[in-house]
Amino acid sequence: MASRVRVLAVVALLLLAGCAGLGGSGDASEAQGGGDGAQMADGGDGSSQPVEADSGANGGDSENIQAGDAAADRAIIRNGRMVVEVANYSTTADAIAARARTSGGYVSDSNRELHRDDGETWYTGYIVVRVPSEEYEPTQSMVSKQGTVRSEETTTKDVTDKLVDLEARLTNLRERRDRLRTFYEQANSTEELLRIEEELSSVQSDIERLEAQKRSLEQRVAYSTLRVEIHEPAPEPSAQQVPYHERSLVAAFLSSVTDVYVFTRSLLVTAASLAPWLVVLAVPVVGGRRLLRGRSLPLLGRRGGSKSATEDGDGGGDAPQQEPTGEPTGESPDDDA
Repeated sequence: MASRVRVLAVVALLLLAGCAGLGGSGDASEAQGGGDGAQMADGGDGSSQPVEADSGANGGDSENIQAGDAAADRAIIRNGRMVVEVANYSTTADAIAARARTSGGYVSDSNRELHRDDGETWYTGYIVVRVPSEEYEPTQSMVSKQGTVRSEETTTKDVTDKLVDLEARLTNLRERRDRLRTFYEQANSTEELLRIEEELSSVQSDIERLEAQKRSLEQRVAYSTLRVEIHEPAPEPSAQQVPYHERSLVAAFLSSVTDVYVFTRSLLVTAASLAPWLVVLAVPVVGGRRLLRGRSLPLLGRRGGSKSATEDGDGGGDAPQQEPTGEPTGESPDDDA
């Protein structure tokens, strides 16, 4: 009995020693594993650092993608202006217009002005194109290759919130319109029908107005506007004129002949332009003078006749007075003797 107890005790001690050894090795392995994990976390063997870098890069890429998606969802109106100096206005304007049509846009406005100075001519003007938003920057790049860019600017306006607000208001108005239509069908009196019809007309008018605003904003978002001001180089200023006293005799003579020709031609042109007016003004003047002469002749005749009559009367009165003096008196020559 005692020997069995001793055998059992030895067996129990061996079992306890084995369990203790197994537990220590497990703890050691766990400790060693924990050390390796700490070294990997710290980058001791360099195996964990690339993993962390890759994870950080992936996180950055995902953030960029989300930011790009958010920017793409924004409704942005973009307008630009460029001032370009080119060698030929027509060639540049035609190229820009062709680029706009090719990219799905169009020319909304254009203007060209001709300048003259000392026999030299050059053009200035502008062309306004509207292109899809994704073609805005390529169009800018194409324009910059046409010549020398003097200035360039781009303005943007975010209308996302306004479009969202318009859509919300349109949704509410459409729901109200549907309810009014239901009430209109269920109305029992003429007065109620007229009142609902008036409200329905007002709501429909508001819906159409907001829809027009939304379409306009969406159109401006979908198509960006680019105004290109095109300038041809102005000619160089002419050299300083030679003083008059230093001019050659031939040049002075030719200049004088030219001045005489210009003066004579100016007189002829002036006379030709005044001739119709002189004719028009001469007709009433001549007619008036003839009319006045025609009226004055009878008066002159009357005055002359009366004067002659007066003179004749005076002569007739003198004749009887002279006749007695001319006649012989009653005395006879004998009496004189």
